[in-house]
Amino acid sequence: MISGFIFKVKSLGFLVHGLNTLFYSTFCFLLSTFCFLPFSLFAQQPVIDIDEHSQNRIMSATVQSCDFHPNLNYNHISLIKNTQQIPAYALYQNLWDTLFIRSEIIEIPFFENQLKIMLVQEGNTPFAFPTSGAVSTGYVKNRGRQHTGIDFTVTKKEPVVACFDGVVRLAKKFEEYENTVVIRHYNGLETLYALLENVYVTSGQKVNAGELIGYISNTTHPKKNALHFEIRFLNEFFNPEKVINLTERKLHSNILTLNPNDFIHVPVVLPSSSEKQIETAINNHSSQDKLLNTPKSMPMFHTVEKGETIFKICSKYNITEQQLRTLNSIKGDHIEIGQKLRVQ
Repeated sequence: MISGFIFKVKSLGFLVHGLNTLFYSTFCFLLSTFCFLPFSLFAQQPVIDIDEHSQNRIMSATVQSCDFHPNLNYNHISLIKNTQQIPAYALYQNLWDTLFIRSEIIEIPFFENQLKIMLVQEGNTPFAFPTSGAVSTGYVKNRGRQHTGIDFTVTKKEPVVACFDGVVRLAKKFEEYENTVVIRHYNGLETLYALLENVYVTSGQKVNAGELIGYISNTTHPKKNALHFEIRFLNEFFNPEKVINLTERKLHSNILTLNPNDFIHVPVVLPSSSEKQIETAINNHSSQDKLLNTPKSMPMFHTVEKGETIFKICSKYNITEQQLRTLNSIKGDHIEIGQKLRVQ
């Protein structure tokens, strides 16, 4: 009887011990889960290296010359000679800013809340994907900050190329963007390539799609193993995935359709210090940089309707076909229904 009692006590002890062990294990699991969950969520948050206000903040600091590649040969590059060679010059209201990414707001000429842009026109070089890197941060918003483009990371040194034919508007070094190149294209878009290791092009240089403009490399520096890439229209950024299929690394379509909801309104904050820099740039820069902020004219636009041709449009506004092509950087005769053309 005593032995039976002892057996029951021991059994009860094992049961209590087992329950304690189970409770302890469960408690530890829950503790670790709730303690580390916030950190894991935080670690998964996208890194916003450049946000919608970066373009204003850089105007408060001194603009630096970017890190050009030592082998850059100025004798073997093609530079524009006058404003007539600037892509979409009239569309941008004669603005050619070689100092800042965005120093002025230009009204986007929507028609019935829509705008259509032909990306690759007849005679242009086909679209080229900017780099072989993998997407690390998309066009996302985090903690109230909007990432203005897409970041690509690399595991080794990789080239960065121009997406479309165009002319380099600026090649500068900024505090947040680091080495930066902005290219204005004949389709009216601008592409921005930032965080470059070094730069192979200069302001005013003509480039073709696929042409080398710089390199990014895999380094321990958190901002120098990635390409920050943006697409802009009339100085305003929008989601590059509206243009590019990131999975297949090609254009979604040759016709880009934009509406006002694709853009985020950000006022231009121009400190007095940057006004001085602009004045100095106009007075002291080379003839290419003196193209900055030349006199403007009031533009007039026409939306292409069904059955219209370049000849008909020119006859309607009493302008020559050459003038229409120059105003809109059109090389061939092909125009699209809904396309916005500047006629004055």
